[in-house]
Amino acid sequence: MLKIFFILLSVLSVFSCSNQETAEQYTPPKPSDKNGRELAQMYCGSCHQFPDPILLDKLTWEKSILPKMGWRLGINQDFMKIYSGVDTEEMKLLIGNNIYPANPQLAQEDWQKIVDYYIDNAPKKPIQQAVKQKVKIEMSDFVVKNIYGVADAPPTVTLVKFDTTNKEILVGWRGQKNFLRKYNLKLASTDSLPLNSPISDISIKKESVELLMMGLMDPSDKAKGELVKISSNKQQHVLLNQLKRPVQISYGHLNADTVEDVLICNFGNELGNLTWYEGGKLIPHVLKTAPGARIACIKDLNGDKLNDIVVLAAQAREGIFVFYNRGNGDFDEKQVLEFPVVYGSSFIDLADFNKDGFVDILFTNGDNADLSMSLKAYHGIRIFMNDGKNNFKQSYFYPMFGASKALAVDFDLDGDLDIAAISFFTNPDQKPNEGFLLLKNNGKNQFNVSTFKQANQGKWMVMDVGDMDKDGDMDIILGSFLKEGVSYLASKEGKTLPSAIVLENKKIR
Repeated sequence: MLKIFFILLSVLSVFSCSNQETAEQYTPPKPSDKNGRELAQMYCGSCHQFPDPILLDKLTWEKSILPKMGWRLGINQDFMKIYSGVDTEEMKLLIGNNIYPANPQLAQEDWQKIVDYYIDNAPKKPIQQAVKQKVKIEMSDFVVKNIYGVADAPPTVTLVKFDTTNKEILVGWRGQKNFLRKYNLKLASTDSLPLNSPISDISIKKESVELLMMGLMDPSDKAKGELVKISSNKQQHVLLNQLKRPVQISYGHLNADTVEDVLICNFGNELGNLTWYEGGKLIPHVLKTAPGARIACIKDLNGDKLNDIVVLAAQAREGIFVFYNRGNGDFDEKQVLEFPVVYGSSFIDLADFNKDGFVDILFTNGDNADLSMSLKAYHGIRIFMNDGKNNFKQSYFYPMFGASKALAVDFDLDGDLDIAAISFFTNPDQKPNEGFLLLKNNGKNQFNVSTFKQANQGKWMVMDVGDMDKDGDMDIILGSFLKEGVSYLASKEGKTLPSAIVLENKKIR
């Protein structure tokens, strides 16, 4: 009861100090003559791609999506639920940015039309995954090697990285103590570094490494993230702070000088941004103010010898955007692909699949840690081909529940690109387990799909690819993130689960 009182008191206090409309300024909306679909297109489509009712089942729309959607339109506000678990600092951010308006933005009658439209037209059950090529347990070119973590604790890996220069493997853990651990090629731990917060990305320099740390890994809009430089003597220097849950970092020349610039995806939660920082003084330039920047790739797309930026956006407006470099650090934004808001966009990789000299996009969608957690038939791996003018069209789709990341690499050295993919939200009843899939290109971008027996021994959240042992072929490392109580994995048999698995490629023996 005391907790409820303090939440209500905090909400009232923050609202009274914010720029919310006063009772005198607010005019209640009048009912319209539009139907439910028209209203949904108007109100839902104003923020993101209009979501078709068929994308989710009736129960998910009714019990999860629509109530939360109503909050964003000032309908049926339940401040106890909205701000439960949110402290005053974050509450001020949400209220100050009018994420959940205090007053209804449409008439209650119109809102009911929207609700009825989705409930009446949604399927009773989720759409079934399409029939697809069967997954084989066959990866004879790879040797499986395990890396184990902290004793008596579930794996909570947030980063895996091959340091091919120093022939080391880096693994980052989240926990009561966050840390980064080094391993040699025999998978023996050689060093460990404590961290202030969970690590999301790393850049290995000649005399140092730069670590991107999230601050808070769980959904939050607090700016607690950092970019930290670690010198060879382990001295730490904070290069950037007050970042909003940063998840990925890229380096490249983005303006006219000769100093390398930094590009960071500040994913955030309700608030976030994509920002590049001028090399040297790290002066920030915000490219896009929106949550959900997941991964950004620096690449000259139009051949003008200026680096452009390709970014995958999740959360608010799912899609792929290109920022064309006009020179001197100025960019023009263009959306090249748009996805439904429930798609769960998770990763992109740029690669030329058809060898025409133009970069194509390898895309995964499968993020299920949201309001519509369910097995989704449209989750999976897609290739979008470039027509030579940076227009992209889907040419391939392989269904994969919970697809989290895919990388395009020629693993079998036959001259075409294969695909390594992971899923964090698998279907536990699917046999074999599809937490990891290897798609071997057999020519003309047709793929044979396989996995390895031990793929069921983790929930693979992170992956990296590199020539670990410098033998000429590309190896794979997977990192597992488990919450306690996960029973369907090998832990139920009393086995110790690996924190990471190395798939050592033996194509060249």
